[in-house]
Order: sequence, then structure tokens, then C-alpha cells
Amino acid sequence: MRPHLGIVSPEFICYTYSAMENTSALTPMMLQYKEIKKEYPKAILFFRLGDFYEMFFEDAKIASKILSIALTSRAGGEGNKIPMCGIPFHAANNYIGKLIKQGFTIAICEQVEDPKLAKKLVKREIIKLITPGTVLEDGLLERKANNYLIGITQTGRTSPPLRGKDTLTPPSPISWARDIHQDSRLRG
Repeated sequence: MRPHLGIVSPEFICYTYSAMENTSALTPMMLQYKEIKKEYPKAILFFRLGDFYEMFFEDAKIASKILSIALTSRAGGEGNKIPMCGIPFHAANNYIGKLIKQGFTIAICEQVEDPKLAKKLVKREIIKLITPGTVLEDGLLERKANNYLIGITQTGRTSPPLRGKDTLTPPSPISWARDIHQDSRLRG
């Protein structure tokens, strides 16, 4: 059971962009942030700025509480202050692990062009989406617990569509766990 942190749980995060609705008041970077965040509204967006991943608005408020880091603010345009917090990019796995354990999804947004060569705003894209169910990085997995990865495909009735693998065991072929067509517990 998760400790109560005085924040909304990840299953019910509802991001309201009231501070961002008037886009004419936002800086170009905050407009870029807003566009990327729209694609992943329920994820905490790690937005790369130089040597840091920054979080803004509600993401910053949530992450600062869970990660025990300072919540500050940044100019967002026309005198608006936007809540923000940040972490060094080289230490991201430590912070991602804490958020994953609380059930949150993290969207990693990287600079995909050299800032020195950018004509205006550095181009950024989501390069990775990390959910509690898709963690594969050694530093984020519990070493003393089994960590299973399950995949479901619809290939017809000739091959088992449900496959599983313990992600901490030595490399081996993925083996099938159960035929979804023969197990009523696995059918929708």
C-alpha cells in the first residue's frame, strides 16, 4: 500500500492547464512543453534542459513531494510564475525508481538536436515511456523479487498468444505461459 502523500494518486491524475490556457502568455519553451505534455497527460514529464530533467506545473508539485526536492518557480511569460523542480540527468534512475514505486509513469523528453546548432528552440521528443509494468533497467528492478514481463498477442489459435519472462533470470528464450483461448480467466 502506498503512503498517503497528500497528492492525487497516479490513476486519477487530472492535469488542468488553467495556467497554460492563454498560450500567448507562455514562452516558446513552455509552449513546446505544453505540446509534448498533451501527448502524455498522465505521465510525469522529465523535460531535458541542459544537464537537468525539469518538471513543471502539476508534475513539479507531485514530484517535489515524492522525491523530497525543492519546488521552485520559473518565469513562464508575461510575469507568470510556473511551478518547477529538477533533477540532474545523470541521477535520473534514482528518482525514476521512487516515482515508479509510487505507481507513476514517467515520459523522458530529450533534446534531439545539438543546442549549439539549433536556430531557435532546441527540438525535443519523448524517447522513452517508463511505467511500473515496463521497467527493465537493472537499477530500477527489485533484486530480491521476481519481475515478470508479459506480452499478449493475437496470432490465431495455432500459437500461444500469452508469453512471459522473469526479467532477472539469465537470458533465455521467452516461453509461453498459458494459451489465452483455453483459460477463461484471461479472456475479456
